[in-house]
Amino acid sequence: MYRNNDPGLGSKFSQPVKRLLNPDGSYNINRIGGITGFRDFYTYLLSTTWYNFLFIMFGLYCAINAFFALLYLITGFDGLTGVVTGIPPFWSAFFFSCQTFTTLGYGGIHPTSVGANVVASLEAFVGIFSVALATGLLYGRFSKPIARIGFSKKILLSRVDDDPALLFKIVNLRDNVLLRTKVSCILILDKGITDQRYNKTYHQLKLETDFVLFFPLTWTLVHKIDQSSPLYDLPLKSILKRNGEIVVFLETFDETFGVEILQKHSYAGEQWAEKLKFDMNFNSNKNGKIDLHIRNLNKTIPI
Repeated sequence: MYRNNDPGLGSKFSQPVKRLLNPDGSYNINRIGGITGFRDFYTYLLSTTWYNFLFIMFGLYCAINAFFALLYLITGFDGLTGVVTGIPPFWSAFFFSCQTFTTLGYGGIHPTSVGANVVASLEAFVGIFSVALATGLLYGRFSKPIARIGFSKKILLSRVDDDPALLFKIVNLRDNVLLRTKVSCILILDKGITDQRYNKTYHQLKLETDFVLFFPLTWTLVHKIDQSSPLYDLPLKSILKRNGEIVVFLETFDETFGVEILQKHSYAGEQWAEKLKFDMNFNSNKNGKIDLHIRNLNKTIPI
């Protein structure tokens, strides 16, 4: 159990730090001097959003073809025959480059000079490797099992059975089956300043239930605030003043892929709330089935 010990996030800083993890679980860290270049870029393409991935891949596709179009112009545009009149030379070379790069080859334009054939041969070689790389990236993105756990936007200082408690909710956003789900939480608080350093303290929070065998519905995680809790007699104003942060670590087994999946999340700042409780977002219908309203995960009612 973490009590004033550093679990790996650092405990002393030269400047105040409001949160150590971002709400999505990524580290609030600027990495300087780490691995850079193609290897790091490949990892980025595997982990970034689909919007960024498609935008980058299309940009690279256009940039490579523009580069080879310039090479065709440099080696001599007259080395390409079958060019349609009325189209600017650069765009004719660009469209021919797209055909060669993808091995499509309409046959309308073809190289005749030595220079143009050399460039076309080089582009065909680059195109083969580029298509293979893009295929590997697509396979890696589709085959990589990623948990899609929805976390409530707020973490509540509320009451359970008339006792003070800390609450947040989670739900599986996908239709896949999750088994043996375990959740652990760490509370991070500012301790004070010593030797011109801003210190952090860590406390592992005991959850009322931290393990479920099946996870088909929403799950409300509860930490009872009793005398053994680090939140005991600590009002919301003091928590915010001490930059209180809750780091959630979830591990579960994805039956669809047959692998263990991990996910992190963080609550801090304006995500803290009080005098509210979560409303139930599932109920049984007349057909004897359970309706789960995922979009009502964040619905709260005053207490």
